This record gives sequence, structure tokens and C-alpha cells, in this order.
Amino acid sequence: MNDLTTQAQADAAAQTRSTDDRDERGGRSLILPAVLAVLLIPVALLFGGLAPMATDSCGPDHCSRALDQALAEVVFGLYATFAGTPALLLTAGVLPRRMRYATARRLTAWSALLPPAFVILKVLALPQ
Repeated sequence: MNDLTTQAQADAAAQTRSTDDRDERGGRSLILPAVLAVLLIPVALLFGGLAPMATDSCGPDHCSRALDQALAEVVFGLYATFAGTPALLLTAGVLPRRMRYATARRLTAWSALLPPAFVILKVLALPQ
């Protein structure tokens, strides 16, 4: 009889723990990064699309190696923007709504902003 009482108490404690572990603010941690991503992606696309115009003054064959390397990095950043940003936001959205995943959810959502920010900053710092 004592074993049944102990088992019932353990089950009740596990049930209480599982309901207390829910992250009620889990969905709200995705709103700001998603809105910022929607705002940054078109800017990154515009800047990245106009970046090859930096070669107009030197021609396609006479540009510096640093400029060619920077433009290749911008193209890589655009690919990462279109592949990585939605994937990271989706991953942050499907993580379980538990407190132990709250930090991972926030880090994943905010890291989705890195590729478009990289493209914008790289274009603004193109070498001559």
C-alpha cells in the first residue's frame, strides 16, 4: 500500500512539474526578431543587389582583389540570408515551449538577424 501512495505522489509531482515548466512567453520572444528580419531582408537584398555596381569604375577585370573578395562575401551573405534566416526563425518557432528551451529559442531567433546584417554592413564597408 505504501508503494502505491509513493507512486501516486511521484506521479502528481511530475504532473505539477510539467505544467509549471511551460514558458508562457515563448511565442512573444519570436515577434521582435521576426519583424526585424522582415525589415532587414529587403534592405539586404537591395544593398546586395546594388553592390556589383562598385565595379563600374574599374571594370570587371581591373578591380582590386579585395573588392572582388568582398563582393564574393556579399553574395555568400545573400545566400545565407535566404537560407539561414527563415530556417533559424522556423527552428526557434518549433522549439518546445518549455523554460529550459527559452534561452535556446531566444538565441536562435536573434541569430537569424546576423546574415542580413552582415550583408548590409559588408556593402557599407566595400573597399576601393
